[in-house]
Amino acid sequence: MVETRGLVGAIEAADAMLKAAPVKLVGYELATGAYVCVKVVGTTAACYAAVEAGAAAAARVGELISTHVIPRPAEDTATHLIPPVKRGPERKVDLEGLTVKELRELARKLPGIGLSGREISNATREKLIEEIKKALGE
Repeated sequence: MVETRGLVGAIEAADAMLKAAPVKLVGYELATGAYVCVKVVGTTAACYAAVEAGAAAAARVGELISTHVIPRPAEDTATHLIPPVKRGPERKVDLEGLTVKELRELARKLPGIGLSGREISNATREKLIEEIKKALGE
């Protein structure tokens, strides 16, 4: 974690951390007083290297408040500090409301669709909706 005062320092820190080591940016938190905490995850060594680089970058362009690495955080700690990964669509797509062109684009992107490229191009609206629903398991 790297905490800065001001968004510019936080953005600079995040950029430096991601470039310095194989870590993943899991988010940031805005607090009162323009404090921003940038969080990354990765191996302990990668996190130490990333936080060091992020701190130096933040100090160059803004105000560095603090840094901290939690090696192998407890499961409960990680659950509260790291947001869960969202899987799948957040909302259902209304297939009936899509145009045929949009249905074709969606069908081409879906893995497991039961139509070839040419069949997608020639399929009717109803056939596209039917095959998309099959591919989505509906």
